[in-house]
Amino acid sequence: MISRFSIFLWVIAGLFLKPSITCGNSGDERRSLNSEDIINDPEPIRNPTNQALHRPPPLVPPTTFEIDGQSFKANTTECHPGNGTAQKRDITALATSTKATFLVFARDAASAYSAYSGLNDYGIPYELVLVPSNGITLPQLKSSDTVGNYGGFVILSEVSYKNSAGNWASAITANQWQAMYDYQVAFGARMVRLDVVPSASSGTRVVGSCCGDTQEQTIYIADTSQFPTAGLKTGATMSTLGLYHYPAAVIDTTTTTSVVNFGPTTGFSDITNAVVINNFSGRKQMVFFLPMATDWALTSTVLTHVWIHWATRGLYAGYRRMMLNTQVDDMFLSTTLFDGGSYRVSTSDLATHIQWTGTVGAKMPAGSNYTIEIGHNGNGNIEISYRNKKSACKQGNIVLPDPVTVPLEYVKPVGTGTSLWPVDATNYSYADDCLDQDPLSAFFQTPNIRDSFMHVSHTFTHENENTATYDDVMKEITWNQRWMSQIGFANGKWFSGRGIIPPAITGLHNGDALRAWKENGIVNVVGDNTRILKVNEHWPLITTTAANGFDGIQITPRWATNIFYNCDDAACDSAQWNSVGGSGDFQTLIAAERTANARHLLRLHHDAFMFHQANLRWEGVAKNTINGVSGQYSLLQMWVESVVAEVTRLVTWPIISMKHDDLATTFANRMMRDKCNYSLTYLFGSSSITGVTIGAPSVGHQCGAAIPVTIPGSIMDTGIVYNTEKVGSDPVTVWIDLKGREVTLRLKDALPW
Repeated sequence: MISRFSIFLWVIAGLFLKPSITCGNSGDERRSLNSEDIINDPEPIRNPTNQALHRPPPLVPPTTFEIDGQSFKANTTECHPGNGTAQKRDITALATSTKATFLVFARDAASAYSAYSGLNDYGIPYELVLVPSNGITLPQLKSSDTVGNYGGFVILSEVSYKNSAGNWASAITANQWQAMYDYQVAFGARMVRLDVVPSASSGTRVVGSCCGDTQEQTIYIADTSQFPTAGLKTGATMSTLGLYHYPAAVIDTTTTTSVVNFGPTTGFSDITNAVVINNFSGRKQMVFFLPMATDWALTSTVLTHVWIHWATRGLYAGYRRMMLNTQVDDMFLSTTLFDGGSYRVSTSDLATHIQWTGTVGAKMPAGSNYTIEIGHNGNGNIEISYRNKKSACKQGNIVLPDPVTVPLEYVKPVGTGTSLWPVDATNYSYADDCLDQDPLSAFFQTPNIRDSFMHVSHTFTHENENTATYDDVMKEITWNQRWMSQIGFANGKWFSGRGIIPPAITGLHNGDALRAWKENGIVNVVGDNTRILKVNEHWPLITTTAANGFDGIQITPRWATNIFYNCDDAACDSAQWNSVGGSGDFQTLIAAERTANARHLLRLHHDAFMFHQANLRWEGVAKNTINGVSGQYSLLQMWVESVVAEVTRLVTWPIISMKHDDLATTFANRMMRDKCNYSLTYLFGSSSITGVTIGAPSVGHQCGAAIPVTIPGSIMDTGIVYNTEKVGSDPVTVWIDLKGREVTLRLKDALPW
């Protein structure tokens, strides 16, 4: 078992395949790797969820074929039809159970990401098999004739390779395909085939292939009746730019149903089929006539929810929750702007955002709760108050010299550095009258205004902590804690006292800073997703003495956006975007943000998004048009309105915000339960699923975090009370505490195979 999920890793050899476009035999030579082979492999896959795999897969150039009079290009094959000896279910030897784990097949580690990433997003267990050109030995599909090992199959591009004759064929043999087909019939396992050429073996014919780099052919979900728990909207068009595909037409309506269609485009005057479901005498498969690229394509992300909910029937270990957490740094500070001048947020700006939060919330699905979170720097309050009335703030604000410039990944030797704080700044001694001289401070001290936002510390002065001394960081933390208590934030509805937003995401390699944080109750901070996390992308990073200088601080991931910290309006933001490689006006920028960040949300990433106080400027900005509505908007408002409009166009899921500390807990719990290697087993009654069993045998069925199980209906009342959660239209989640034994849930209504 490698990390959270199992991997079967296989040697890539150079044997040629049979000259065929069908899924033929690829030869009999097989060799699997042991752990030593994995270590010595030139590019070992330690963890299938490694974020370092977020890169374009190797280019596999297509070749030209002709089928049914249609000439097209492809780098994959049609579905294998089986060997003609399809098994009929033996009613005298009924299956009693199977693990719900998915078995995923792909050609290479990079492209495999698009096959398993959705499962990892939900937390659904899977095993990954990388299939070389000379094939593999199948994993053991069943433990006995009545107990199965897998709940479904996912095959990417039919694991096809081109042979010396220029034809494409699967490296899975005919007998292996038939073994999986027979297993499907016996255990009700569903098969998902991604990136396949249409043919009679999927109840279709190929209409052609599409498209060039600049030609668009839209795609949309036409029928959700066979995956209702996915919460997807029908008719919402999506782009296929960059996704070379094979439009199809259904030729056998008795076995085949189209659920996703391509729209018309040049060369295709009619609607064609993109995804079909086959029911071949009880053997069910979903076939996609396009590739997947979940690392960059919003369309692939949406379609992944299609196959996951169809293949699981909405019953799985894991859960779905869409979180939109917008953190606004630098509150109370003034920001020097990219295009000149400076800006500090006004009370009018904040009042507008309070009102707007309700307006945008009304556009969200039922169960939603969107709230802005603010990171505060108390020294900014003192600076304005001192300027307004020096006699009230005799101590004055803290003024620091510029810190030493060091490389981004500089690791500060513990105990080194020069303190920048004034030697006479020994005690925090600001009176209430001092704080009140700043209109912004007075504004926030009204409880209902304060509680319209979430609050977290961003340190007192915003000192860069990469080279900061222990003494400086102690003051940065403790002075801001005193100030936040004094102003009332610490008594607020949504205050996070166990975490901070590090200034400019610094100090993460400074053991002195980390120790000062920990000694003052700070155990979680946010990081920066531009630093690749070489573990599961849904996990936090925990600092170590070796890498960071101090053990045990949780770094929760956070997204940067193209809304720049030093811009207060659209003109500034688009100008800076163009200066760093972007191209176009603000509408071009916000369109890119809409697509990219809708994908993050629909990928179930719970990472917060980084904004800054200047981005809240509403007062005096020029009008802009967002989602077809002209009005006066801040940069934050335009970003949120755009992203929310896109996700609500595509799905019915509620949108949730969580305060900093609670969000950190969800990340910690995700990592903890993943490390328990939990599994879910389907329990059968005839040809239906009647219940599930949840366990974690590798840790003796004891896990420090509850395991989520998503149920498409309800469970039987057995007298045991479980922690259940139902948010808006999201399915019911049952949170299972494993305390040394497996837990079985019986479904109130059985699910047919």
